[in-house]
Amino acid sequence: MDMEFTEEQRQLMNTARSFLEKECPSALVRELETSDLGFSPGLWRKMANLGWLGLPFPDEYGGYDLGVIDLVVLGKELGRVLCPSPYIPTVVLAGGAIAAAGSEEQKKTHLPRIISGEELIAFALQESGGSYSGRGIKTTATETDGGYVLSGTKMFVEFAEAADRLLVVAHTSGDADSTDGLTMFLLDAKSAGVKLTPLSTLARDRQYRVDLTDVKVPGDDILGPVDGAWPLLEKTVHTGVVTLCAYMVGASETIHHMANEFAKERIQFGRPIGSFQAIQHYLAQTITEIIGADTLTIYAAWALDNDLPHRTIVAKAKSFTGDTFKQASSIGAQIHGGLGYNEEVDTTLFLRRGKQYQLSMGDSGHWEDVIAEELLDN
Repeated sequence: MDMEFTEEQRQLMNTARSFLEKECPSALVRELETSDLGFSPGLWRKMANLGWLGLPFPDEYGGYDLGVIDLVVLGKELGRVLCPSPYIPTVVLAGGAIAAAGSEEQKKTHLPRIISGEELIAFALQESGGSYSGRGIKTTATETDGGYVLSGTKMFVEFAEAADRLLVVAHTSGDADSTDGLTMFLLDAKSAGVKLTPLSTLARDRQYRVDLTDVKVPGDDILGPVDGAWPLLEKTVHTGVVTLCAYMVGASETIHHMANEFAKERIQFGRPIGSFQAIQHYLAQTITEIIGADTLTIYAAWALDNDLPHRTIVAKAKSFTGDTFKQASSIGAQIHGGLGYNEEVDTTLFLRRGKQYQLSMGDSGHWEDVIAEELLDN
């Protein structure tokens, strides 16, 4: 495995960093926390114009056919500025599922619209049990004339209010404890029987509870094989998780940099607080953990790109990176002293997200269970 980025990846990194530092300052992040959509449609269009929404898709649909490591490169830069966007749910998860399992007609219909920024798709997998996998899904889809009827509840569905469609994973057979019998549906977000309830979150982002009550879905909106979704969807889910890991690594690097600079400038007892051993140890330990999280994330992306066994690697990356971001944001706020917990100071933007993203897309407990399962099976 080569840990060095290619010239093209370094160019993507530099372009993204320059663009996002200008277009997504912390003032915009704060503004979007209270906006109706929770993201900037104008910024989303600019991201589309830069080609970012097409990174993982085949060129015949207008994409660039790049790999998971390229998503990691971009994800880190989005995380550095805490850019709020539907990139992971629409591009990586829903778009990835369409690319992996969709019919040719579905790919030609939806992928170009995702790439151009015209279509937003919310990804509805997780339910109340907290698992971020094919197990624990209680939503059902019952066959009727010409289609299916969906009933159930999905939790933490990002940007559902702004979405044109919902990608819903439901059981067409089997039971909630099994990944067998799962099917994907790409339904109109405004369908009768769809009820959205906003959820209050630490990050103040746009997440929803989605209640599905006898929602009719035509047969044309089935995505992939009936009863056979999970083998096709699992890699896409893991790709989304790794992209979130990259986002957390980028955010961790920013809050560490902020704390390090503050430690150089803040004078206490006649000298910079960074000269005190306790502060030095905090900063040293944090950057070591961030480098570890970065390495695990890139390794997981490399395994996905090379079709190697990746389930345990992704689990380790998410568990460790989530804990690292939470710790880095907490230490960063502490080094700033009382000022670090002031709502007007940017440390609080990272502090709130540090805890939430540790829990997002499966908490540490969920992914540690995956690691333990793999250990016991071998």
